[in-house]
Order: sequence, then structure tokens, then C-alpha cells
Amino acid sequence: MKWAIVFYAMLGINGEVKEHISWGITFNHHENCISFFEQNKNKIVAGLKSFTENNVDPNAKLLELGCAHASVDFDDPNQPEPDVTMKMMLWNGEHI
Repeated sequence: MKWAIVFYAMLGINGEVKEHISWGITFNHHENCISFFEQNKNKIVAGLKSFTENNVDPNAKLLELGCAHASVDFDDPNQPEPDVTMKMMLWNGEHI
């Protein structure tokens, strides 16, 4: 079982809310995630915009962005979606 503090995003897509998490950058503590976000907010939001337009839906609305505790067993092919808890919202409410 692997766990880390990760970025999560809640996206509004065609009237549905979908959660996406990123394992690309991980942290040991929420405080490190928050500090990184504060120092790189514009780049993170721009990167999320690019990812969403190219991989999800160009009409998506970013509802919420923050740090959360995520755990998953990458060695188990039957593992369901990661368990995401302890969300700390850092940003919300803008079209991307």
C-alpha cells in the first residue's frame, strides 16, 4: 500500500462532478503541499487547464483544487480507485 499527500481537483463536466488526483508530485505532509501550491499557484492552475483541455474535456469547470491524503495498492490489479481523505481545499471557482 502506498500513500502520499497529493493534489486533487474537482471538475464539473457536463453537470457531473469528477475527482482527479495526481501522483506526479507527492508530499509527506499537507504543509509541504500547501507551501508548494502557494509558490507555484499560477503554474499549477495552467498545467491543470492544459491537462483538462487535452485529456478530459475542454469545457470542464474547475470547482476545487487542493491537497489530500491518498492511498492505493499499485501491486494489486484488482485495487479499486485510490482512497482519498483529509482534503484541504486551496482554490475554487473559476472556469479553466
